[in-house]
Amino acid sequence: MTRTGSRILLPLRLLLAAAIASTLGLALYMARPWGDSFARSGSDWLLLGGFMLWAVSPLAMLAWMAGGFDRTRIAMTLLATGAACIALAGVYAYVDAAVLHPDAQGGLAFVFVPLAQWAVVLCLGGACLAARAWELRR
Repeated sequence: MTRTGSRILLPLRLLLAAAIASTLGLALYMARPWGDSFARSGSDWLLLGGFMLWAVSPLAMLAWMAGGFDRTRIAMTLLATGAACIALAGVYAYVDAAVLHPDAQGGLAFVFVPLAQWAVVLCLGGACLAARAWELRR
């Protein structure tokens, strides 16, 4: 027996995986760790890894959350729509900072975009919990 929202689960996780890969690729592109300007110590690589983990953490949380809402159609549709908007807006912000309008402060996007994404993820999670509770009561 298939679950109600499970048809959305795989495409959603593939979209989030593509957004994570794009985010990591753009972070490496902006940091340019292969150039002469990047320090070669281990702590610099650790700091870069920490920023990259912070940048993908909201997207990874959305991929994990998707498994909890795949039994309800309304909550899963709400989560998939919100997650797609969050992921695409984040990737657009990174592309804008890295490629379209490069600036010396462009790296700050990898600090503040995940912060905004986390705020929206928490609101989306609450809305999905409410939608799931409402749908299971019907």
